[in-house]
Amino acid sequence: MLLYQFKMGTNPRRVIIYLAEKGIDIPRYELDYASGEHRSASYMALNPSGRAPTLVTADGTAITESAAIVEYLEELYPERPMLGTDPVQRARVRALERAGNDLIVRSQAWLWNLAGAFKAKEPQPSALVAAKNWRYVEELLDYLEVAVGDDEFLAGTAPTVADFTNFAIFQTARERFDQPFGTDHPKLDAWYRRFRARPSANY
Repeated sequence: MLLYQFKMGTNPRRVIIYLAEKGIDIPRYELDYASGEHRSASYMALNPSGRAPTLVTADGTAITESAAIVEYLEELYPERPMLGTDPVQRARVRALERAGNDLIVRSQAWLWNLAGAFKAKEPQPSALVAAKNWRYVEELLDYLEVAVGDDEFLAGTAPTVADFTNFAIFQTARERFDQPFGTDHPKLDAWYRRFRARPSANY
């Protein structure tokens, strides 16, 4: 297997953190986003979306999208499950992971207009649009603040894909773009700080 990644990217981070938490060692190739390698003909042949990550399996199958890659690997490596251990927990993990997916989409639209660093995505960033988008980001932060409660992890007492998905966008906003993302949500902020201390969270 070979994982094509961009280690600073929000979506690749979900897989990278998962691999670290599971203790799975897979050969990796770091895409050079600065030079546009992710848009090269050779990479686009593997992943027509031109985005990371992509996992190429032993038989040459290219699996795209972080959630699909994680599910594939969970099938291969079922020890220490990261999708929950019983039907109720799996449902909770799925719900929180889905919220994380939505949070990534909403937050990226906000960051594209706020940071001015995504000219390919938003050639004319607008502070007004960013402010409007933030309302939809905050809606999900409010939900997650209630969901995490006093648990150590988002879905209970052990790390799951719900943590990896949500943490990735928190880390992007806070560390790459120096935004106080979720800092006014005390339980989420405490969750982020706990998870950030884990070795898997290091870039």
